[in-house]
Amino acid sequence: MPFLVLFIAALVALTVFGARQATEAIYLDLAQRRADTIARAVSNAAPAAWLDLMAGRGTDSAELHKAFADEVHELKLIRLKVYDLRRRTIYDSVPQGEGRIEEGPALRAVIERAGPSAVPRVEPDGTAVYELYVPLLDGQGRVQAVFELYEPIDRIDGILARATAAPLIVPAVLMALLVAALWRLVSRAQHDIDARTRAMVALRRRIESFVSARATEAARGTDSGGTIPSRRLVLSLLYSDVRAFTGFAEASSPEAVVAFLNQLMTIQVRAVHDHGGDVDKLIGDALLAHFSGEDAAQRAVAAARAILEACAAANLPRQVGIGVFTGDVVAGAIGPAERRDYTVVGDSVNVAARLCAAAHGGELVVAAADLADGDGFGAVEILYVKGRRDPLPVRRWQAPAAGKPG
Repeated sequence: MPFLVLFIAALVALTVFGARQATEAIYLDLAQRRADTIARAVSNAAPAAWLDLMAGRGTDSAELHKAFADEVHELKLIRLKVYDLRRRTIYDSVPQGEGRIEEGPALRAVIERAGPSAVPRVEPDGTAVYELYVPLLDGQGRVQAVFELYEPIDRIDGILARATAAPLIVPAVLMALLVAALWRLVSRAQHDIDARTRAMVALRRRIESFVSARATEAARGTDSGGTIPSRRLVLSLLYSDVRAFTGFAEASSPEAVVAFLNQLMTIQVRAVHDHGGDVDKLIGDALLAHFSGEDAAQRAVAAARAILEACAAANLPRQVGIGVFTGDVVAGAIGPAERRDYTVVGDSVNVAARLCAAAHGGELVVAAADLADGDGFGAVEILYVKGRRDPLPVRRWQAPAAGKPG
């Protein structure tokens, strides 16, 4: 839109400039014709004096002055001057101007190129006029003398206004209609773009709610071929699972099961996010989250305790058990290009799931090595984890029952 406004402004400026140039050209042509008319009339009225004037032999003839005065009056000229080729004023309708040498560049240019010229100026009385210099040519096209006619600028401006009115008004009206139409079109298009953008942002946020923040970051960092590189990381993993969920699901309506899971997952996701973690996935009634950073293990344990305390306070129909373990994982996209899942895999994930399976309802089981502060935890016990040769030292923490101090 700014480009269109600049284009319109440039078009108007060029039109005005062109019209002014054309008007000046027309007026100079008219001045040339007037000068020729004056020359013929004066040469007819005072032929001998005219020849003397053109030959530079004097301008004192009363007959000559009367002939010039009659033409100035007849043509309603403000002033008339005649110069010879030495730029000397050989006639001036204001008598005291005769005999002076004109030093202006406009007169020099007319004598040199035998073409007319227009110069704006302001008279002593404040009148704005054009000095119109036109050459008087002989039969061979040589300059004999130069006539200077004075015309009011407002007269030329009036002609200019009339000359440019139609060329400017019609395109201006059409351009205004075009601008209005384009503005309406652009506004509607912008409104549509804004609505689509809002819808896309809302859709993106809804989609992001189905995946982890790490998966979203990985998707944004894909290359042009859509490849998501895998990375080896050390993470603290939180795995939770509902105790006796199968029996609850069998005895309850699907609506009750969904309502329970929504309430439970809301508690868990909020606690994970509050402690700087990221939910990797929801697996039915189970949840896998991970924490990164120097104090990842402490934050994972704090999130697990917050989950168990909130669940106890909410008096849910079923309790959850949680396992926390820190170790190496590989984070990457799993599956074909048509349907991928960005997740963490590795032995550490399996260990966290085994610790979760070893936890009772409302209980947290955490690898002893991941505890910086074991306050409130039970004694170290040795747990044999399926699939691992070496036993794993762990400690347990039991959430206080609802209404009882921790």
